[in-house]
Amino acid sequence: MKQWNGLLQKEWIQWRGQIIVIVILLLSGLFILPSFAGVLANGDVSSFEMTMFISFVAAAACIFVPVIALAMMFNKDMKIPDLWLHSTASTMRLVSVKMAMSAGMGLAYLLIPVIVVAVRYALTPQPEAIFGELLFYGSLLIGTVFLGSIQVMVYGFFFIIIDQLLKPLLKGFSFVVTLVLFVISVRVYGEVTSSSFYEKFIQVGGFDLLAMKNQQIDVRYGYFTFTNTVQYAGEIMFAVLFTGGLFFLTITLFDKKVRL
Repeated sequence: MKQWNGLLQKEWIQWRGQIIVIVILLLSGLFILPSFAGVLANGDVSSFEMTMFISFVAAAACIFVPVIALAMMFNKDMKIPDLWLHSTASTMRLVSVKMAMSAGMGLAYLLIPVIVVAVRYALTPQPEAIFGELLFYGSLLIGTVFLGSIQVMVYGFFFIIIDQLLKPLLKGFSFVVTLVLFVISVRVYGEVTSSSFYEKFIQVGGFDLLAMKNQQIDVRYGYFTFTNTVQYAGEIMFAVLFTGGLFFLTITLFDKKVRL
């Protein structure tokens, strides 16, 4: 545990300046942009509605924050591999610390739009009933984006390692090949998830998230639109197992082929 804390603290010291600057810029932007956009709209859209829209876009974009942060951390340390990899810590721990830091950054940035909307809600008169909508759908959005960002981070890390494996053979052209492999994998994944086999054996145990909401919440204000709230226990289990398996495969490849 002491080693883990030391490695995590090291990452924080390296990146805290950038994190603080981004937090300040994000807060400022989410408070200023809605007012500016409201002026351009000639008052046709309220500042609260504009804040909701911009904050939603910002929150959705946070799904890519962990994978971008991990790539930056990894590439920086791979420029000095003798220093980074010359450690008593296992590859699993070295990578997991970076992933934990990246996921924490993603969650922190994800919560900022929530804070901005909450402040705007408190300062702007709104129907009381909308609070239930904000709480339910906001929680649903945060959970979905955060869990999705973890998956994207693991998938991204896999292709980062593939690029590292190809570099000795293809040099600068390795990125192009890795990109092609990524596109192919997305196509294959899409074919699998749209197959009858997937629908029959994976999409089982369906449940509707709307059934979990307070029945007193009346969705009539038009702030939120979810076209599909049905989830499947089998699909969630498949995603967990696939993501976990890919993570361990990537760690193995990194340990055996990159960390020599």
